[in-house]
Amino acid sequence: MITKTRFDQLQKPSIAFRPKSHIPAQWLDLLIYAIFGGMVASLLLLGTVLPLQELKYSDALLTQLGSWPIILTRFLFHQAAVISPLPRRHPMLDPLTLTIGWEDAELLFTVFCIVFLWYVLALRFLPRHISFRSILLSTLLLGLICVLIPVATSTDLFSYIAYARIGVIYHLNPLTTIPMAIRTDPIYAHVYWERQPSIYGPTWIMFICLMQWLMLTLHFHDILSMVLGLRAVGLTMHLASTWLIYSISGRLQIPGYTLSPERRLRAALAFAWNPLLLLEACMNAHNDTTLLFLLLLSLWFLVGRQVTVRASVGAMLIFAVATCLKVNVALFIPGMLLFLWKQPNNNRGRLHLMSLVVAIVTYVGVIIAFYAPFWQGGAVLAALRVNPGTYRNINTLADFLSRFYNTLAHTPGYLASPSSVTSSPPQQVAHILSVSLFVILYALLSWWWATRAPWNFNTFPGLLRWLALVWLLYCAIGSPWFWPWYSIIFFGLYALIEATGTRDTVAFGLVRLPMAVRLLAFSMLSLYWFFAGAPGLFFVPGLPGLRWAYLSGLWAWSLPLLALWPPLANLREAAQPLLYHLANVLHWEKLRAWIQ
Repeated sequence: MITKTRFDQLQKPSIAFRPKSHIPAQWLDLLIYAIFGGMVASLLLLGTVLPLQELKYSDALLTQLGSWPIILTRFLFHQAAVISPLPRRHPMLDPLTLTIGWEDAELLFTVFCIVFLWYVLALRFLPRHISFRSILLSTLLLGLICVLIPVATSTDLFSYIAYARIGVIYHLNPLTTIPMAIRTDPIYAHVYWERQPSIYGPTWIMFICLMQWLMLTLHFHDILSMVLGLRAVGLTMHLASTWLIYSISGRLQIPGYTLSPERRLRAALAFAWNPLLLLEACMNAHNDTTLLFLLLLSLWFLVGRQVTVRASVGAMLIFAVATCLKVNVALFIPGMLLFLWKQPNNNRGRLHLMSLVVAIVTYVGVIIAFYAPFWQGGAVLAALRVNPGTYRNINTLADFLSRFYNTLAHTPGYLASPSSVTSSPPQQVAHILSVSLFVILYALLSWWWATRAPWNFNTFPGLLRWLALVWLLYCAIGSPWFWPWYSIIFFGLYALIEATGTRDTVAFGLVRLPMAVRLLAFSMLSLYWFFAGAPGLFFVPGLPGLRWAYLSGLWAWSLPLLALWPPLANLREAAQPLLYHLANVLHWEKLRAWIQ
């Protein structure tokens, strides 16, 4: 039992808070360093495998600093080809290349498993023995390793730089100008989405333009400087989000209830060391990491015994800035407004309504002010017509089902490429049905949460659960065009839920948490295997026309369902009697104590 004490948001857990460990003191430090060393070594191994050329990942230009970024790759795979300087749109398909590519893909999946196993091991043993400061410092080191990985598994990083150069160097509107307009610029060769203006809002455009201007002012004219700068920003945002998660979860600890520092530390560690989040923030530098930081900062204003008018306005102002980065977070608006409306307030009636109106006006006003300089008579809306998310499917069940139907029906013209630009009729139907189903479920969920749910919008934990569930539904079915970094927001929100909930729970009587979330993290991380060259070229045996890459959506959203499987969900409970009997027979006192 944990006793009450004076609470400090960032206090280091004292020995009194830590449960007694059956591990001898002389072995405890060794265990901690061994687990951290294993995590470091696994990320270094991942950074060694990713540059293999047949994985087809993009060069991040770090080799311009010298050969040291690929020295481990050269040492372990001295006869293997490494990254090529430019992305290949038409790879060579000779038998030797295909064989090597498949072997490299198998190696990559093995390394993903190794990284994830060290991550799970860390969550099992470390939270009761470490402090929050050690989490931040260790995350900084792990992030720096990812920053120095010489490739990127996504080309969005170069699109960011292209839009920044469009705005700063060429003085054009990035929200209406396509990268083909600067085809003579050195960045153009690295951009994949060359016919698409920025789908990111003015918040991100202003930030990267400011960053590009600072780089030019400091006489850093090369592309590599922006690559490293954006990766450093991603690492900073990841660390800041980790701090906010720990701070918010501390402010949610209600006086009179049992404090649980270990639970908070486990949630913070699960977020900070998540391999997917580290790679997306520090290697691919996706702006979803910044988006999560803004969302958490907005929620930070709403944590407290009483939400004041100033706090609600501050929260909506920051949330408007987040909406101007990616408009899809506007899905959270109904929940945010219902939460503000249902808060206890001494100024009931007209004054309470006025405070809500002020928050809404602040939100709308900030969006109008941010978009006004880029509006160009509504030309910014043209980006919706060329945005692949409006008509294409990938990495979702809608994508798998439509691809599978095309294979069975032998639909002509849609089996050649794993990333066909033109959607087939079955893909278009699946896209519409998926989005329609999400709209229906979104409306029903919001209504049920506001009227009948045990966790409703009256409390902050209720708001958190609604936000997390809505975003998970959006990723699974509301966005048929899905990529792993879209799930960053969900993992950030779930970290807050995990920090304030019980360690092992069953959601809706079906899903075991956090087991399902850990499996989701691995499925999102391993999605990159499906785009590692060979899986996009080989066909599934017995199904000509169905490439291995087409199974990405089935893999991503079916693997977490293993948490529904009773034998696996009850594995620990079923194994305990057997292990306890074995401990009695062999007189292993430490094993018996660990089981208890």
